[in-house]
Amino acid sequence: MRLGPGRGSQTRRFPAVLSLLLLAATACGSGEEPQAGPPDDYLCTIAPGSPEEKLLLKVLRSRSFTFGFNHRTPDFVEGMRINLRGEPETLVRDGLVQCSYYPNGDRGFGQATIEFRWSSPADAKKDAAVEGARSYDLTGSADVIGVSHDVSTDLYVPCRLSGELAERSKRVHLHATTSFTVNLGEVHDHGTQDQQMDFVYRMTRRATEVLGCENKPLKKDPVVKPVAGTGAS
Repeated sequence: MRLGPGRGSQTRRFPAVLSLLLLAATACGSGEEPQAGPPDDYLCTIAPGSPEEKLLLKVLRSRSFTFGFNHRTPDFVEGMRINLRGEPETLVRDGLVQCSYYPNGDRGFGQATIEFRWSSPADAKKDAAVEGARSYDLTGSADVIGVSHDVSTDLYVPCRLSGELAERSKRVHLHATTSFTVNLGEVHDHGTQDQQMDFVYRMTRRATEVLGCENKPLKKDPVVKPVAGTGAS
């Protein structure tokens, strides 16, 4: 069962998250004209039977889940563009928590959360160099860097924008950082990390689409290939 935005049964455990998620529903019933472009929840919604659903169910170790989103698609795009206009030293701090996924049933503890921000290519290399990090070659391009640290997974992607942000976008990477608190103490092999990386790639591809990344960095499906010698054996 897929619901969104928000999850009413989680109010007690996740009040801060849900207060944000409920904001996404305020436009409902307002009499506004139907919007053009992707739906409000495009970045987070997952179709039944899709590769994203199959991966997420494995990662959550659940038969079903609910989800919520924090920002309507046009608001997400505007927020990311505003953040990119900021000073370079603020880029790491200014992230937009976009999607949250909650397992149903007995696996009711924890969640998976996707956040997007702009980071420097140097940050990606530092992240990949952390002891124990498992790095991935996902597209055959050295510019696309995937890194997994057990219950967190990061993807750094070059996103070339047009117009006023063209030059600035050349100096940063779109950075998807994902927390899988649902897997605390449960990552016993690299299979879970590989599934997390695959899922993050596919969801980040939607962000590159709505942001208008002209280089289309994630247009192909990922080949989740760990870089030799990275991560614990």
